[in-house]
Amino acid sequence: MKLCMTVLSFLVLVAAFCSLALSAPMGSDPPTACCFSYTLRKLPRNFVIDYYETSSLCSQPAVVFQTKKGRQVCANPSDPWVQEYMDDLELN
Repeated sequence: MKLCMTVLSFLVLVAAFCSLALSAPMGSDPPTACCFSYTLRKLPRNFVIDYYETSSLCSQPAVVFQTKKGRQVCANPSDPWVQEYMDDLELN
């Protein structure tokens, strides 16, 4: 009887561990940042040092520009100036 309870306890622990390990798809991470609004002004190009695109899991697409002062600014990826800045940053 003791052996049966030990085996049963072990199986419950293994099942719990497996369910945690399989609960998220492989290679998926929760989005680190999502934008809920876009900047209304065009940023001066010389202020921008880097960018990244938000995750497809976010409710709306966005490009996040990082400024020299460490600020992060959300921009609409459909805006022509945003596309221009992204292209410029990729080339440099």
